[in-house]
Amino acid sequence: MSENSPAKERPLSYFVVSLTRAVIVVVTGLVITFNQDHSALFGLVALGIMATVNALGLALLAGGLPPRDSSRGLHRWQALVSLAVGVLVLALSHGGILLLLWAIVFWALLTGVAEVFAGWRSAKGSALRRDWIVQGSLTVLLALVVMTQSGDSVAVVGFLGSWAIVQGVYLAIAGISQRSAPGA
Repeated sequence: MSENSPAKERPLSYFVVSLTRAVIVVVTGLVITFNQDHSALFGLVALGIMATVNALGLALLAGGLPPRDSSRGLHRWQALVSLAVGVLVLALSHGGILLLLWAIVFWALLTGVAEVFAGWRSAKGSALRRDWIVQGSLTVLLALVVMTQSGDSVAVVGFLGSWAIVQGVYLAIAGISQRSAPGA
């Protein structure tokens, strides 16, 4: 390769995806935690912004991953579902507690189950396998917990905030571990 030829672009390291996702959900969790308004309107706006920002981040980052990386498809799916749910709940933010309940359940099940499935399909012993199974399981657990709520927006928004903090901390730890792993 000559000195004047453009350098071949290096694929994005996966730890960037984990840390970006961590920032998005931790910020959401902190906003929910330190806001006294846990109404359905606030929950729908918080979910909508988090899902939309997450969708945009995942869509951009998935394109930077290596072409044959299995996580590209997973994150594109998560971006698509997140964008659809995010835009819908922002457009219908006055939809009330029923919309909040079902939006969280729908989004969490579709993205969480996909992440668990991607984890199970990954190579045994892979750190991403373990991370995806745990992250997906936490998201599915959010859906299951929210499904038990009847109409208490304080609890539902609180569960969303709690999930965001726990998931964000896990993603941050995973990202740091991936960064310090050999070959990262």
